[in-house]
Amino acid sequence: MSLLYESALFLFKNRLYRDLKSSLKISHEDRQEILKLQNNKFVRLIDHARINVPYYSQILKNLRDIDDLAGIPFLTKKIIKEKADDLKTKNLKEKDFRKNSTSGSTGETMYFYSDMNNTYAEACAIRGDMFSGWNYGEKKITIWGALRDFHDKPGFKARINQKYLQKSEILSSFNMTEKDIDHYIDFINNFKPSLLIGYPTGLLLIAEHMIKYNRKITVPLTLVSAGETLYDFQREIIEKVFGHGVFNRYGCREVIQIASECEAHNGLHISADHLIAEVVNEKGEPASPGEAGEIIVTDLDNYAFPFIRYKIGDIGILKDPDYRCSCGVNLPMLERVEGRTMDVIVGTNGNRVTGTFWTLFFRHNFKGIEKFQVIQETSNQINIWFEINESYNNRDNETIINEIKKLLGDDLQIEIHVVDEISKTATGKHRWIISKVSPYA
Repeated sequence: MSLLYESALFLFKNRLYRDLKSSLKISHEDRQEILKLQNNKFVRLIDHARINVPYYSQILKNLRDIDDLAGIPFLTKKIIKEKADDLKTKNLKEKDFRKNSTSGSTGETMYFYSDMNNTYAEACAIRGDMFSGWNYGEKKITIWGALRDFHDKPGFKARINQKYLQKSEILSSFNMTEKDIDHYIDFINNFKPSLLIGYPTGLLLIAEHMIKYNRKITVPLTLVSAGETLYDFQREIIEKVFGHGVFNRYGCREVIQIASECEAHNGLHISADHLIAEVVNEKGEPASPGEAGEIIVTDLDNYAFPFIRYKIGDIGILKDPDYRCSCGVNLPMLERVEGRTMDVIVGTNGNRVTGTFWTLFFRHNFKGIEKFQVIQETSNQINIWFEINESYNNRDNETIINEIKKLLGDDLQIEIHVVDEISKTATGKHRWIISKVSPYA
């Protein structure tokens, strides 16, 4: 960053400036120093929550430090909906709270509060994007779908920050017709960003449009995939069309930044200076490195509405704690994020499969399937929805059903539906898998 740019950032948002500089330094510290900082922040958080947050007054009564973490019961979306008032900190002013909500992509919106004094989470999100080689202050475009990001009218200072400091533009993922994509490609070529962020389904649509119509993006771009699970088939096509790697970013509206992929492309660096990420099995016990389990997060920076051992609703795999990345960042790592806990389809024979199976199964074995969605309503029935093109063979329906039954049980009822367009979520995301009987639900 130039001296002039750093000076402007300091004047307009000096807390973010401080946190970004600090987070970049911490990410290269010795692993033990990072974990020491994490423990110190955790101790401060539980001391605050024990005194000022009614919900935690008894739960945290005898806790001392991070070694006692496993003794804290999980915080679920159901608890948050029922106990929202008790989870709200009592020693802050109303101006310190920002009412927020999840996207409702799993069918139901959850309301909570963000801490207006917390800029460290935003700093970690910026740092995560910088792991891709992009520098803060270079131009970026985000293709996104959260309506609030379009409808909120920022004040003068926020507009200056977005236009001149962040140098960012937002395009809607709801509008992805061929005409819209043509316009987006023209906009990208004219704006000349260094970074393009989008849902993987949106980036894939642009890549496929570029193939179909021989369109070109003439500026060198760093690509960050966020907001949905990035599947291997999507990565393969996007990277082939754009000519370089895609960087996977993992986060959520509740805690913002969780983990980001670096230039080594061998896992995702967890923002351990901002949160604690656990992976647990179905018994709630720590999963072994390499073992898939449910991701549990503790936000160390939200004092307004503490998320402590929050069941975020995702499945992931931790890397071995002794692993050190070749990029020089010493933050602990996730091997990968497998998908939502609601993305697990359970067969009548007890077998379980995640979204990765379905993407490989449909992509590599059958022609003409443009997009799919698998919905499990009950333990013995699934519905499969397809968007197809002219190369699809209806005779494949029988093969698809028979192969799935071999894997998930002969008595599983399977119906295939072909539609012009599969519905998106309220924030413009495509859900590949929806299970109402997931073992993690």
